[in-house]
Amino acid sequence: MARTLRLAVAQSTVPEDPTDRGALRAAGQEIRALMAEAAGAGAQLVQFPEGAITYPNKHVMAAGPDGELVPADWSRAAWDVLREEAESIAALAGELRLWTAFGSLHPLTPPNRPHNSLSAPRGAVPYRPRSGQRLEECLWI
Repeated sequence: MARTLRLAVAQSTVPEDPTDRGALRAAGQEIRALMAEAAGAGAQLVQFPEGAITYPNKHVMAAGPDGELVPADWSRAAWDVLREEAESIAALAGELRLWTAFGSLHPLTPPNRPHNSLSAPRGAVPYRPRSGQRLEECLWI
């Protein structure tokens, strides 16, 4: 018996400013809507682009008061919103039983700069966060 996998590829709006809390939340909402659409069409896996929640323009984080380039200040990023949106996407993946691959910024221990990561929450089984569980327990590629 042949086994099949129905794959959906989705293009969402990718905000360039990781300090724009409203744009980050809108990106997460759009991703979740596309996930529901993919699941409704029978997809078992949906792939989003690199940096789906945000893919920062280098000048956003490294622009000084007069527009000159300065060392990037990653402490300005809305890390709490990025985390909340990623966790919400992972939770919906579990509810929909939909593997979901999406990219976003991932903080590293200072002074290291963040990097772009592709995460794929385990959508084949319901996502139930445990006390102290971190999203990094998902597959990072």
